[in-house]
Amino acid sequence: MVKIPKGAMPKIAAKPPTKKKVGVRPTKAGATSDDVALNVKQSAKRQSKAKAGALTMREQLWPKIDQSHLWLREDRTKKGFTTIPRAMPYFISIINDASKKVAAKATPAGRAYLALWCRVFDEGLVRIDSEAAAALEAGYAGERNITTWRQHLEVLKGLGFIDCAAGSGGPYQFILIFNPYHAVKSLKAKGWIQQPAFTALLQRATEIGATDLN
Repeated sequence: MVKIPKGAMPKIAAKPPTKKKVGVRPTKAGATSDDVALNVKQSAKRQSKAKAGALTMREQLWPKIDQSHLWLREDRTKKGFTTIPRAMPYFISIINDASKKVAAKATPAGRAYLALWCRVFDEGLVRIDSEAAAALEAGYAGERNITTWRQHLEVLKGLGFIDCAAGSGGPYQFILIFNPYHAVKSLKAKGWIQQPAFTALLQRATEIGATDLN
């Protein structure tokens, strides 16, 4: 045993402070903020490249076209536009095919779905003050136009694409549009979607960078 004189106790070096990592906060999906920033940068680069390619082709194929004859989203003088998922044609087809699961027969409720997206703002809520006008936009005419409109809204609701709430303007005045990718995932889990249709949507989602089906 070694005796240590009083006052001569060895000093224990303090542990160096732990450095905090900056810019690697995990997100809910498990990705880091750096990953998110990288994805945004890659998406912007991809869009810029696609735009340049499209302009080149347009100039080659239609060299004399006047831009005033085109509907350009970047033109701030243009009014009355909305933003819809690029995979909308796939959603419409899936709705029409799966409608027989919640209705007596297959119905083209996809037309009503497109009409709703043409009325929605960024809040995801649609207000229908005139069912007759909305029915006409969806292609429903005649004496049963409003009845058909309501039936197809019920199909969309039964498939999980929307929800409805009554107002002073009628039982379907307020409509909430859910994420269509999530609705499709739910239908896939139920076995209501054929594999080729789901695969086609998944392929398109991959092409456009949509990750909602993951």
